[in-house]
Amino acid sequence: MEIKDIILESQKALAIRLNCSFAELGDKFGEIYSEIGKHLKENSIKTAGYPYGKYHSFSPEKIDLEAGIAVEGNAEPAGRIILTETYGGKAVMTVFTGHYDKLADAWKKFAEVVDGSGYKLAGPCFEVYVTDPAEEPDSSKWITELYTPVQ
Repeated sequence: MEIKDIILESQKALAIRLNCSFAELGDKFGEIYSEIGKHLKENSIKTAGYPYGKYHSFSPEKIDLEAGIAVEGNAEPAGRIILTETYGGKAVMTVFTGHYDKLADAWKKFAEVVDGSGYKLAGPCFEVYVTDPAEEPDSSKWITELYTPVQ
């Protein structure tokens, strides 16, 4: 697995943060992106990147999840949609290609490489969904970027 050092620029984002179990994760992502997408469309808000999922804490029983998308202009929060910022700073990243049900294995391998490389963690890990499954039905072509903030 190839990892890269990268510096990320922080961006404004609209997101929803909630707790769920690992089993509920896929449904929660769908629910969140549907709600945010509706808000973007109703308010003519332009996106400034791909959707992301940030894991503030993670266990099979409880995940503290923030899912959102970077936006342009003067975006306003609404209901449970918050205005926040994406991570800005030093990180290590890798690219995973395949179905989302294999992401847990990819994260495990990525964590082993990062841990073995002597990096000091500096914040919650997150993933960026480069491929939209609605536009690419072949899940073997889905691209997800995995990021770990480091010092």
